[in-house]
Amino acid sequence: MHYNPAESPDADQWLAIEEDERLYAIQRFVSELTDKDIDDCILEAVPMLVVENQVAMNNPPITRSTLERLLSGGVDRTTAVQVMSGVMADALARAVSGDKGSDSAELARALEQLDPAEIPVNPPGKQAPVSSLRGVPDFSDEHRQVLIEFGLRHAEEEAMSWPETAGFLFAVQACPDLIMPSEWTEIIQDQAVFNDLAEAQAVTEARMALMNWVSDCMSQGQAAIPVDCKPGPDPLRILEADNDFSRWCRGVIEGHRWLEQSWNQVLTIDSDDDRSLSMAWILFAFFTDRSMAEQVTKEIAGNSPKDPPTLEEQAWKFHGLVEQAVVEYADIGLAYRRSAPAPKAQQPVRSRKIGRNEPCPCGSGMKYKKCCGRPGAGRPH
Repeated sequence: MHYNPAESPDADQWLAIEEDERLYAIQRFVSELTDKDIDDCILEAVPMLVVENQVAMNNPPITRSTLERLLSGGVDRTTAVQVMSGVMADALARAVSGDKGSDSAELARALEQLDPAEIPVNPPGKQAPVSSLRGVPDFSDEHRQVLIEFGLRHAEEEAMSWPETAGFLFAVQACPDLIMPSEWTEIIQDQAVFNDLAEAQAVTEARMALMNWVSDCMSQGQAAIPVDCKPGPDPLRILEADNDFSRWCRGVIEGHRWLEQSWNQVLTIDSDDDRSLSMAWILFAFFTDRSMAEQVTKEIAGNSPKDPPTLEEQAWKFHGLVEQAVVEYADIGLAYRRSAPAPKAQQPVRSRKIGRNEPCPCGSGMKYKKCCGRPGAGRPH
């Protein structure tokens, strides 16, 4: 579908289109306007989507009436939607943070305060810049520290650590499907809730900046592993103690498991892509911990009875293939995503998220996080 905020979409037709397709169309508009990669435009596109949805549904009515008021005041529709998107972005951040003040009355007050006389009017026929949309800054050491501190602060609520977050978002960004932040946020946070609006905004910006950094690495054919999460020089030492590379691998494994059905929809069993992806997955699982490394080595030895590798031999072999595996994993996913002209009509299929403290569905009697939810463990059936 085509989207241009200068043109008012038919409400019934707009709402009849799957939301993923609506979002993709808005991302494409922002991408063409800013010359940014389409995957990097989601933070700007989501508030615009909310505005257009609320206008189409006339729910809440204040959104449509505000748009009509701005248009009557001489503001072009593109600028009006962008300005309202800025208000909506603040409302979304407050909602994510759990701020008790983030109610509909507050949103209504913010929209009512928009004065068309204070909004610059663009000359006829000239496209409005995306100045009011919230761009994502480059990933920085400050962003990394924000994610480190969030993981430590909310460790008891099972929030992912910084390395796990980086690995998980790598898996999300490499997925054949376009994944909404609203989908993956709850997986990263688990039971954690933002303490306040400031934390919500800082963490959300850091995560989106990280996603953009991962995307840039992928597009340049580089391994998207943050420098402090890269494997050390001795693979055996990686297996002996918990470390950031092991945690990064756990994040990748958890992300891949969550998105496994999306992969299954595009991969042909025993194809070159299927084998390459499986080898990358095995390598990541190998470095999650020593027990998993021993299990992987045992299975490989069973397939090579004449010349079975030792744990040390397998560790050194995999260690030399880490960057290649990361790049190939990303390349495969991006190739499938780019081969489709638009997202699928239906929502991408996800594995149901099982709470880490819930009983494991395999019937072992153990908690899921200690059984099938453990990185590298088999999937529950």
